[in-house]
Parts: sequence; C-alpha cells; structure tokens
Amino acid sequence: MNKKSRLTISIIAAIILLACACPVSSLPAIANEPTLSAPEVPTVAQLPNSTVLYSDDFSTKSKELETYSDKSGSVDTKDGVYNVRTITDLWNWGRSSSEFADTVIEIDATLVSGPDNNNVGFGVICRLHSREDNSFDGYLLAISGDGFYSIRSISSSSMSPLIDWTASDFINKGTGTNRLRATCNGSDLSLAVNGVVVATTNTISGGSVSGGFALAAVSFETDHPIAEVNFDNLVISKP
Repeated sequence: MNKKSRLTISIIAAIILLACACPVSSLPAIANEPTLSAPEVPTVAQLPNSTVLYSDDFSTKSKELETYSDKSGSVDTKDGVYNVRTITDLWNWGRSSSEFADTVIEIDATLVSGPDNNNVGFGVICRLHSREDNSFDGYLLAISGDGFYSIRSISSSSMSPLIDWTASDFINKGTGTNRLRATCNGSDLSLAVNGVVVATTNTISGGSVSGGFALAAVSFETDHPIAEVNFDNLVISKP
C-alpha cells in the first residue's frame, strides 16, 4: 500500500479565536510503505462529561467547522454528518474556527466512497496553526479504509511520519464506521480506534502547542483521487 502524505488546505483558517482567513496550501509528498502490525495496548477509559469542551452531532449546520467548495473538493454539514470530499490526490480538510491546546478529540468516521481497494486516509488534525507565511504546523492522527493507522507531524507545511502507516485488526475496513480518539496532551500524542489505543508517540521539538482542529481525508490512488468521508458525533474534551 503506497501511502503518500500530501496535504491541501482550502480553508477558513483560525489565527485567533473565532477570527477567520482563507489560505490555500499544499504539503509536499512523502511516499512510505506501511510497516507490519505493531503490538496493541489496552482499551481506553471513558471521559467524564465534566471535561467536555465542545460537542456536535451535526444535526444542524456546524457553527464551529467551516464550509467550502473549490477545486480541491468540499466540506459541509449535510444529512446529519460533516462531509469531507477530496477530488485531488491531496489531503483536504475542514478546520475549526476555535483554537485549543491540550485536547482529546473523538469522532465517528465512515468512508463513503473512494477507490475499489479502499486506499483512503482520513482522520483528525490537532493544533493546526497558521504561520505568518501561510504555511502550517500541526499533527495528523489518521487511519485508512484498508486498515492502517499513522501519526504524522506537520511543520511549515511539510509532513513527516512519527508513526508510519501500520496495519491493525481493530480498524473496520471499507465503509465500516470507526470511532477515533485523537489525544494531543502536552508532548504526548495517541490514537485510539474503536476503544483500543493503537499508537502513542511524542510531539516534535518546536512543534505547535495550540491551534484549530480539522477533519481530513485523501485518496492515495492517483488514478482515482476522489474520496468522500462522513464524520459524526464529535466530542472535544480536556485530557
């Protein structure tokens, strides 16, 4: 499975709380072969309701996540979900208007359409920060429709693997829904899928410490770059 790490951003980016701009950017490709399955760690505990910072079931148009449609694809709240559609072989995402530092982001993610081999990446970006030169920093915690996961850093619009694409039996392949929990807490990063922590790692030196969050998707197949993912039941909590 050739998992390329290219990003596109056609967004209303948040520089300060609830202030919006609209930069467009692409991140350079990094082609990496997935590694073999890593040992899994125990299931995660449920967070108490008192720690919740924000939640959204997308039953009405999101007041937090942006809406747009352009040559890269589209993001929108429709039919009770937040839909991310990409029509290039670049990551496309919808970003929040608010900014957060240490967070736990939980979301249901469902692959709607993509190439026949389900070689589609989708997930959460935390601490998405815009630089003065319109480049971006942040962390991507993602899975793929064919059963892989990864955690990657974004630094000045360049992506690098912290944990490269690794297979896991805990990921529901194809159009099965997966519950993701992306934790960005101090220097700790972790990704849980369907209640099981599949990846833990650390932030990079000089990486962003706060920023918006985003819901992202990409097709890794250049001959079929169209992919569509629905996100639902968003909960953002304090770690």
